[in-house]
Amino acid sequence: MTNANLTPSVLARIRDEALAWGRAHGDAQPDRIRVVATTRDAATRLLQPGGVRSVPDPCYFVVLEGRFQQPGMPEETQPAGIWAAFFMQPERLRADVFTIRPRGYVPHRPIEDLGNVHVLVTSKRPD
Repeated sequence: MTNANLTPSVLARIRDEALAWGRAHGDAQPDRIRVVATTRDAATRLLQPGGVRSVPDPCYFVVLEGRFQQPGMPEETQPAGIWAAFFMQPERLRADVFTIRPRGYVPHRPIEDLGNVHVLVTSKRPD
């Protein structure tokens, strides 16, 4: 899969899905949304260094920065963080498996290591 698959209409659908995901997880307008066309295996290795592997299926890897939480859990055990990511299958364009991470657990490798990254507009205006 290449970034050629990330047409303006696909990027718009990914942005809409990312914003809906953000709303459902506590941040209706994340500070930043980025997406890269890659494989689930490559993105998994970025998320879980040290030999964790996954399937080589093509996917879009979407990274959000903001203030997120996992709804539906008691507040004291609710995972929360400033960084979140999820996978999207190209044929479905729906958020799949996700992770929410606090500052100390954000991956050290940049997602640019996975390919050409597209930054999506969140409609947040800089201060």
